[in-house]
Amino acid sequence: MNAPFDHRNKNGLSREGWKAFSNPRSIALVGASGRISSVSFTTRFLDTNRDIGYSGEIFLINPTRDTILDRKCWKDLSSLPVSPELVIINLPDEKVLPAVHEAIACGAKGLMIHSGGFAERGEAGVQRELELQRACAEAEIAALGPNCLGLINLTNGVSLSSFRLSPNLKKGPIALISQSGSVAGILMHIASEHGVSFAASTGNEAVTTTEDLIAQAIDDPATKLIVCFIEELRRPYALFDLAARAHRAGKPIVVLKAGLTEKGGEVSRGHTGALAGSGTVYRQAFEQAGIILAEDFDDLAQTIELLMKVKPDLASVRIGMLGTSGGELGNVTDLCEAMGIELPDLSEKTLAALQDWLVLPADVLPRNPVDAGTGFNFSGTYEDRMRGAIRAVAADPSIDMVLVVQGFHREGENSLLSLNREIMAAAAKESYQTDVPIAVLTCQSTRYDDEIMAEITAAGVPALRGAREGLMAIGHLAQYSAYLRDRRQAAVKSCTPGKTARPASWPNGLVSQGDLFSLLAANGLPVTRNGIARSAEEAEALVREVGGKAVMKIDTSRVIHKSDIGGVALNVTPETARENFTRLIECVSPPIGSEPNEGIFVAEQLGDGIEFYIGAKPDATFGTVIVIGMGGRLLEVLGQTNPLVMPFSKADVVRAIEASGSSRFLNGFRGGPVADLEMLASLVDQVGDYARSLGDAIEVLDLNPVIITQDRPGGCIADARLILKGAEQ
Repeated sequence: MNAPFDHRNKNGLSREGWKAFSNPRSIALVGASGRISSVSFTTRFLDTNRDIGYSGEIFLINPTRDTILDRKCWKDLSSLPVSPELVIINLPDEKVLPAVHEAIACGAKGLMIHSGGFAERGEAGVQRELELQRACAEAEIAALGPNCLGLINLTNGVSLSSFRLSPNLKKGPIALISQSGSVAGILMHIASEHGVSFAASTGNEAVTTTEDLIAQAIDDPATKLIVCFIEELRRPYALFDLAARAHRAGKPIVVLKAGLTEKGGEVSRGHTGALAGSGTVYRQAFEQAGIILAEDFDDLAQTIELLMKVKPDLASVRIGMLGTSGGELGNVTDLCEAMGIELPDLSEKTLAALQDWLVLPADVLPRNPVDAGTGFNFSGTYEDRMRGAIRAVAADPSIDMVLVVQGFHREGENSLLSLNREIMAAAAKESYQTDVPIAVLTCQSTRYDDEIMAEITAAGVPALRGAREGLMAIGHLAQYSAYLRDRRQAAVKSCTPGKTARPASWPNGLVSQGDLFSLLAANGLPVTRNGIARSAEEAEALVREVGGKAVMKIDTSRVIHKSDIGGVALNVTPETARENFTRLIECVSPPIGSEPNEGIFVAEQLGDGIEFYIGAKPDATFGTVIVIGMGGRLLEVLGQTNPLVMPFSKADVVRAIEASGSSRFLNGFRGGPVADLEMLASLVDQVGDYARSLGDAIEVLDLNPVIITQDRPGGCIADARLILKGAEQ
């Protein structure tokens, strides 16, 4: 979407292209250097392939050298004894395109372009990137980059990158995809404990995109969890289909998104040439797709820890919490309340079991959270004390997960005397005895002792570091589990409505009220009875026709805010219709009717009701999006709306209504009408269909207000505005 025409292959990365990236038989490095430094691409590339045991051939290309780092060096690709399957280009920006054409000519199946100087570097770079796209599209060749660090596949043992391997990085089930090279390194560090299937730095994504690699990760049998760092989605239209495929494969997608704020978006645009869309719209798209959005790296790390050890298929995520510090439990409980994490009341049976097991005094009553440090009449060890308490809480029918709050650090030299070790051992041992998942949480995000945590690690119990970060991870688990549970009932339209011809408009793009209401009605949308009057006699007749009580307003492109100049009349009756008509046509000069298609719009005036807003607007990433919230004056006063990314389900609409803060007004607020949310969601759905049918033509579509009354609980459009793009402003 950075260019007028996207030359990337819409079908994504081919199987042959992925094979070249993930398991090439031979690799040629064009622009190999003998320079030895901490950031040398050549040195890192060779060292990493040696360390992970790459068994294919590596050819170094440099026309000015015979050898590099004691390896034979070739003048160019055409002088190689075989055609390399994968070509890495590490040259100054002006030399990249000739090298691309040479690689294509020699029969390479894939390219990795480390070099920068493309869309992130202004108009000349944009044109260079477009030429790269065209060349690769014509040759049907896969290309990673430019401006990236490459890809490492630990499953197959091959690196096309300058990633430096950390000593504890191992192969495993997490795929890492990052549009930033340095962030890819951070992700590998975060995921190293669990293991990585492949890690990719994608850079500008001129050809191969994040979406392409997500698709490969979904199909990759070695991958169980997909983690992405995203600045911009280059193929946003693929998002919902990819997410659905990932859900079917049982592979959660976790995203950390840069550029959710305006300033963050400016940084992203200068980094990889990304054109960031609205952060609010991105959030909504991820929520609708069932993609987990982490807020920062700490949140991401704890979410990975939890998802790698707890299956996200819980019926609900109600927490039974235990600890030995009332102060810590109180603080974590406050955070649970603020973050919407449920701590249900325990059953009488559970409370009695806890009272008995913990040997609590009669006047000390247990509750959730359970303070297992209260009372000291227990005759066994603290480990035994906590095991029994965990067992009782896990057996409660209202509990879906047990959370043990305790430090992970060493309190002294002798770990056998460590309370933290005893509590961790209790949680680990009880995890083998129950089907209810158990997690442990420390209120501090830094201190961690391997010996104290040894049993937890061996048992595969999630160890969440930091109260807020750990609870955020639990919140993600709850939201994702709910999505998987509910998505079977959520019907999302996958078809695209038929195209609607561009409506007639005035030169500034504004569509007349009369024409717009006719278009809305023709598309099945509920509108007030209406008509256009061009004489006082017609005005009187129309007022009678629409029910005897009407709204009259000027219908002209010359005024946007009609009420500001007295261009609206309310409570018009047949007896007052003529005088109001005369007044309205004279409120501008020259009078209404002097310009083509002008007139006075007459519509029935609905009774008292709740005013709702439905709109459509273009988004830089996702195209036309629908926006909903309270309408009328409340739209300006509250300024609280929520977007919907198409396609969406009626369930998505209902959740968006909740998120917009509208639901409390729609439920009989102060004796007002009660909205039928199912009918209102259907109306929003219809507006989405109409907006999509207009394609990219919409500049603004505002239905404000949509009035909800006792006899119209699903809403009726009382006012509307449509401005089309491309007209002369």
